[in-house]
Amino acid sequence: MLNRKSIIGSLMVLAIAGTATARAEETLRFATWDTDESLAIQQEIAKKFEEKHPGVKVQVEPYADGYDQKLIAAFGAGNPPDVMYMWNFPQYYTSLKALDDLIAKDAAEIKPDDFPKGLMNTVRVEGKTYGMPSGFTTQVVFYNKDMFARAGVEEPKDGWTWDDLRAKAAKFRDEPNKVYGFAVDAKPDPYDFEQFLWSNGTKYISDDGKKIDGYMNSDAAAQVLDMFGDMAKKQEAITLNLGDDTSGSTLFKGGKIAMFQSAMWSKSGIDASGIKYGVAPLPKFGDKTAHSALGVSAISIAKDAAHPDLAWEFVKFFSSPEAVAMRINDLPVRTSVAEAKGMTKDPIYKPFFDILATSNTETHAFLKNANWGKVQDNLARAIEATMIDQGNAKQHLDEAVARSKRLIK
Repeated sequence: MLNRKSIIGSLMVLAIAGTATARAEETLRFATWDTDESLAIQQEIAKKFEEKHPGVKVQVEPYADGYDQKLIAAFGAGNPPDVMYMWNFPQYYTSLKALDDLIAKDAAEIKPDDFPKGLMNTVRVEGKTYGMPSGFTTQVVFYNKDMFARAGVEEPKDGWTWDDLRAKAAKFRDEPNKVYGFAVDAKPDPYDFEQFLWSNGTKYISDDGKKIDGYMNSDAAAQVLDMFGDMAKKQEAITLNLGDDTSGSTLFKGGKIAMFQSAMWSKSGIDASGIKYGVAPLPKFGDKTAHSALGVSAISIAKDAAHPDLAWEFVKFFSSPEAVAMRINDLPVRTSVAEAKGMTKDPIYKPFFDILATSNTETHAFLKNANWGKVQDNLARAIEATMIDQGNAKQHLDEAVARSKRLIK
């Protein structure tokens, strides 16, 4: 007959075995939009997390080009992934877990001050945090060093202005050979274009998200748009997306424009082209501070995650210095990692980080009003009309505001 101590010991063994069995069956689902090398890196991060959490399996789900459709379907079916890549917080935040209490609880581990304020601004809706930044880019100006040297034009310097850029661009104008100093886009992404309004002291919409009249159609906004139209008119720049779908990246890599405004996503292609290039910050409007749009990816937790505690552990690891350093296709979202890699002093990467430091006071319009997507359609029409006219920005912006007022609630 077994004594009481033996029975208790046997029950403990069974309990431990049962826990191990349950743990072994615990699968954390992680949805991502990435492919190729970036996906492989995320899979490696998942493996490292599994090593640190025996009995846990991270199921990486690459949704790729159908990301939003698949994610919306998963939420609609009540079966969302536990964690997921995220950027469109206004669309999804009601289905996501607010992380503020968790961040505060684990602040000593996470070190939230290591994440630049500008990045954290992009993951908040109505004062709550719904994700941790995982990668970012700011906007810069790439320039062709050989073209500058051949033309005898001084390379851009920190603190340069749009007047400086225009003066340099004019020196490259060679219409017979279709060579220009710069490129302006007739159909820019309005999300990115707002950086120019910020840099000129205005914005698309009020901070409370309730007013566009006097903002989107302000004199300062019209001045920005008219400037780009005038650059096209004076052939200081070629106009993209007007009867020709050749990209600015293609023109820059082919030596047809000396300067190209873009972001981190263009760097690998420019590297592969073999041209000798430099990177300059976005120009200023006079003595005003230059701001950049922030392209930020984040990692979030579903409000109805099957494994919420484990999901938070994964988010913490994904946000750790170790995992951030592994994501070599992204600019590091932690200041400490960027500094350790020497990127904040490297002349190619430094401009990305310098302008990040000054781009922490503004919030993108889409985070302020749920109907911004519809307003943005009207704004895009105004921008294109101005580029076709090579001017008349105030008229076109006034018309866009008139069409959009009913959408602002």
